[in-house]
Amino acid sequence: MAKITTDKIGIDLKGRVNRLKLAERNMLLPLFEAIVNSIHAIEDTGNPKGTININLIRSSQTTVEFEGSHAIPEIIGFEIEDNGIGFNEENYESFKREYSTYKADKGGLGIGRFMWLKAFHNVTVESIYYEDSLPKNRSFSFNLRTPDGIENPQINSLEGKPEKKTTITLSGYKDPYKSKCPKKTETIANRIIEHCLIYFLNPSCPTITLIDGVDKLELNQYFEKITSGNRFTEKFFVSNKEFKITLLKWFSHEEFTSHRLSICANNREVDSFNINKVLPDVSGKIRDIVTGEYYLIVGYIEGKYFDENINDERTEVTFSKDSLLDIDLISIKDLYNELAPVIKKHFHEEVEKFKTQKLERITYFIAEKAPQYRILNKYIESFDDVTVTENTSEQELDLKLYRLLQDVEFTSRKDVVTALTEDDNNQTPDELKQKYLRIFEELTDLNKSKLAQYVVHRKYILELFEKSLGLNAQGKYELEDTVHSIIYPTKTTSNDIDYNNQNLWILDERLSFHTFLSSDKQIKKTPGIQSDSKDRPDLMIFNNPISYIEGDEAPFNSVTLVEFKRPMRKGYDDYEEDPIVQLFDYVREIKKGKKLTEGGRTYDINESTKFYCYLVCDINEKIIRFAENAQLEKTYDGLGYYGYNKSLRCVIDVMPFNQVLSNAKKRNKVLFNKLGI
Repeated sequence: MAKITTDKIGIDLKGRVNRLKLAERNMLLPLFEAIVNSIHAIEDTGNPKGTININLIRSSQTTVEFEGSHAIPEIIGFEIEDNGIGFNEENYESFKREYSTYKADKGGLGIGRFMWLKAFHNVTVESIYYEDSLPKNRSFSFNLRTPDGIENPQINSLEGKPEKKTTITLSGYKDPYKSKCPKKTETIANRIIEHCLIYFLNPSCPTITLIDGVDKLELNQYFEKITSGNRFTEKFFVSNKEFKITLLKWFSHEEFTSHRLSICANNREVDSFNINKVLPDVSGKIRDIVTGEYYLIVGYIEGKYFDENINDERTEVTFSKDSLLDIDLISIKDLYNELAPVIKKHFHEEVEKFKTQKLERITYFIAEKAPQYRILNKYIESFDDVTVTENTSEQELDLKLYRLLQDVEFTSRKDVVTALTEDDNNQTPDELKQKYLRIFEELTDLNKSKLAQYVVHRKYILELFEKSLGLNAQGKYELEDTVHSIIYPTKTTSNDIDYNNQNLWILDERLSFHTFLSSDKQIKKTPGIQSDSKDRPDLMIFNNPISYIEGDEAPFNSVTLVEFKRPMRKGYDDYEEDPIVQLFDYVREIKKGKKLTEGGRTYDINESTKFYCYLVCDINEKIIRFAENAQLEKTYDGLGYYGYNKSLRCVIDVMPFNQVLSNAKKRNKVLFNKLGI
C-alpha cells in the first residue's frame, strides 16, 4: 500500500525561482543539471555499468523548419532516466533543503532543481531505490502550483529485487526558452557533450544515450567520433610531480567562447583559465587547415597534486606563494611554464602564427602611430610577455607598450649602474672602452625614446589646441578657460604643477623657464605682493631675478602677463572690456606691490623690471580699434599687433589664435618630420 507523506520544500519557492537568473541562451542548462545529477547518482552506486537515457519530448505540431525533407517538431520537454542510487531518504531530504551542501564534494551548488522550475512548468520524479536493503518506489511532482512545491508525494514498498531506476521528466517548456531551444538532435548532442566534456573524458563515464523517437545516438561513441584525431594526451612534470593534460580541438562553440584550460581534481573540474595565461599570443578561433572549420583549444589538466591539495569546497587548488612553509607546493607560474612546451608540441604552427600576427601589429603600430616606442624593436624578445588579442584597442596597446618601455628602461639603468660600480682594475683598456661604449649606446637609445615621447606629446597637444579653437559638439566655441587649461592649468601656481603638465611652449619656448608663475589667481593672493587688487591675470610669470646684485632682494629681470579671450569672441565694451587696457592695469597693480616673496626669498619689482604682455585672442574690428588706440603696429605677417609703452616699460603682443597655432606648428615641424608623424 502506498504511503502518502506531507513533505514540504520549506521556503518561498516562487520567490526563489523568480530571483534566479537564467539567460535565454542557457535554455538547455536545466537539462544539463539533470544529466550531471544522474552521473553523480551513478557514481554513488559504484556501478561500472551506469546508463543514462535522455528522451526528447516533442510537440505533435510541426514547424516550418526542415531537416532534409522532414518537418522538425519543437522540443517541449525532456525525460532523463538513470540507474543511479535514486531518491533515498538522504537524497530526498537534501532535495527539500534550499541551499543543500550534500553534493558540494562533487561541485554541486544545490540550485539545479530551482532552475528546472525556471524553464519548465512541471517536474515529475519517479525513483526505485533501496533503503536498508529493501526496495522502494518514491514518486512526486515538483512545481509552483502549490506553495510547498512538492505535490502528490508517495512511497511504495516493492517486492523482489528490482533494478534501481530514477526518471526525471521536465515538461511544459516555458518561453522564451522553448522557442530558443535547438530542434536538431545532433545540435543538442553537441551541446550536452560540450557541457559535460570532463565526464566524457573519464573512462568510467556512464553510457549516455540521446533518444529522439525511434532514433538513438550513443553520446560516448559520438564523442569518440568527433574527437578522433583531434585529441591529444601528454604527461609532464612540475618539480618532480607528474601531471597529465588532455588537449582537444573543439569545433563547437556554444559553451566555450575562448581557448580554455581546466584544472581537475578527482575527475572534477575545479577551476579554469584562458590559455593566454600560458601562451600570451593565442587568442581568437583557429581555422583547421584540413576541414576549414574554426576551433578552440580546450584542455583538462589532472594530477595527484591537485587531488591532494584541493580545498574542502572543491573550488580551488592550493599553490605556492613563495612562503617558507610552501616547500611541498608548486607555483602556478611553474605550472604555466611547463604547460607551454606541451601545448606547443601539438599546436606549434598555430602558436607561431599568432605570435607573427602579434609582432606585425605591434611593429605597424610603432611605425605608423607610436614612434616613441621604436627603441623596443631593439628588445623584440620583450614582446613575448605582451598580450595582444584581436579585441585589443590601440589605446590598450599603447598602455601595454608604455609599461614595457618602463620595464626596459629600469632594467637598462640597473645594468648601467651595475657596470659603473664594477671594479675596473682587472679590465684591459679595450674591455673598458667596449663597456663604456655599451653604456653610452643604451643611454643614448633611452634618451632618444624619451625625446620621441615628448615630441609625440607636443603633436597631440597641438591637435588638442587646434580642436579647442573650433566649434564644439553643441555648435559653440569653447570658453577661454578651455584654451587656458591646455596651455597651463587654471587656479594653480608653478609650485603645484609638474613641468611636464604645462604647455607654455605653445606661446613661447622661453616662458617654460621661470622662477614663479601664478595662473588665474588674484593679484593680492600672490605671495608677498603688497596689493589689495582682486584682479586675476590669466597668467603672471616672474622671470629670473638679476643674479649679479648681492643680497636677498635682487629685482626680477621681467614679469610676463598673458590674457586669453574666448575664441571668436565678438562683443567688447569700448573701455571697460578693452583687453589692452586691462593688461596695462595689471602692470600698474603689480608695480604697486613692489615685492614678491617666493621660496623664502624676497624679490623687488622696481623700475628696472621689464614687463611683457601677451593678448591671445581672435582679431575683429573692436580689437583692431583697441590696438590702434594703444598705437600698436602690425606684425610682419599682418596677423597680429605689437608695441611698447614707455611709461610702463612694457612690451605688448596681440597674438591671434591662428598665429599662435601656426607659429607653434612651424617651430615643431622639423621635430615632427624627423619622427615621421
